[in-house]
Parts: sequence; C-alpha cells; structure tokens
Amino acid sequence: MPDSAPTNWPNPERPGVPMFPEKRGWHMMDRDVWEWCPTRQAWNDTVLHPIFVKAKDMAWRKYHGSVLTPTQISEMLAGERERCAEVCEDNSVSMRTDCKDTETALNEMLETTAREIRNLGAAS
Repeated sequence: MPDSAPTNWPNPERPGVPMFPEKRGWHMMDRDVWEWCPTRQAWNDTVLHPIFVKAKDMAWRKYHGSVLTPTQISEMLAGERERCAEVCEDNSVSMRTDCKDTETALNEMLETTAREIRNLGAAS
C-alpha cells in the first residue's frame, strides 16, 4: 500500500476490506458506490468494472462507509426505539416500588429515563 493511501478503512490492518466484510452490500468510496462480494472478497461496481477488483487494489480509495437500504435503516430505528422503550418500562416498574408523591416521582422517573436513554451507548 503506498504511503499516501487513506487510513480510514474500518480495519487499518486490512485496507480495501469494508465494514461487515462477511455481508454482501454497497459501500461509498471516494465519490463512487461499489458492491462488496464476500465470497470473492472483492469489489464490483457492476457498471464500469464487470470483473471483480481485489480488496488490496482498492486500498488507495477513501472509504466512507456502507450504504444502507431503507429496510436496514428502518430495522436500526426499530431496534433503537425498542431499547428506549425498555428503559422506560424498567423505570416505570421502579417508580411503582418507590412510590412518593405522584408529581415528584413522575419528574424523577422522566429525568432518570432521559439520562439513561442518552447513556445507552452502542447497540449490542
């Protein structure tokens, strides 16, 4: 790999290999979209390159990330909503067991829930 090659590949030890290399999918590099084929461990843009290009031959490109489909985005959002709902349900149960005056308890629960949602971190 030349010294001037981009260092923004998901795994710097494997330049030319995309995020989620085990999955077939589209990825943005430079200003082009390329399809990754996991069985061949190679790239194809299906328009300009009807043959596959090895990962090492794509290492010079600047990798921006995978291109998500509307279905994938919907699945991610649904997962995140579910994680938030679980935090709300957990806090609702704890509010019932720590019963204080209603207004104070509700405000505390809402503040706690908001803080916990903000601190969820990466999905597992």
